[in-house]
Amino acid sequence: MRTLMPTAATLVLALASGCTQPPATSVAAQSSSQAGMQGAPIEFRVVATSRNPSACQQFDAALSRVHTFTPAGATATLRTAGGVTSNMTQTTPGVFTTTLGIGGRNFNVVADTSKSPKTLDVTEPKLGCRWNAVTP
Repeated sequence: MRTLMPTAATLVLALASGCTQPPATSVAAQSSSQAGMQGAPIEFRVVATSRNPSACQQFDAALSRVHTFTPAGATATLRTAGGVTSNMTQTTPGVFTTTLGIGGRNFNVVADTSKSPKTLDVTEPKLGCRWNAVTP
């Protein structure tokens, strides 16, 4: 009878301790999937709006190619098709901004990942140019 008593007690303790600890694999899988979503690149192809002045057409070729947005916490990077990388800062949760210099003009870029679909807007305030993109 003495041999059963320690074995039964060991079994009860093992079962009780197993119930209080969450499985280690689910926590690791959850955090790795969240990390993958955090830095997942998003590709945007911007299109000129129908109201752009004719002076804006000179920038269509450079802007209409794929731009890659990669979030990294409170910052992000935007890589243009030409290989120019620009650091973006988060202005509100999920909204990032930067300024790109193209052809002697400054373009304001806003990536909004806080909503679905995600958007990328490019504007040139002096000429009144505007391009935008939406993720599929």
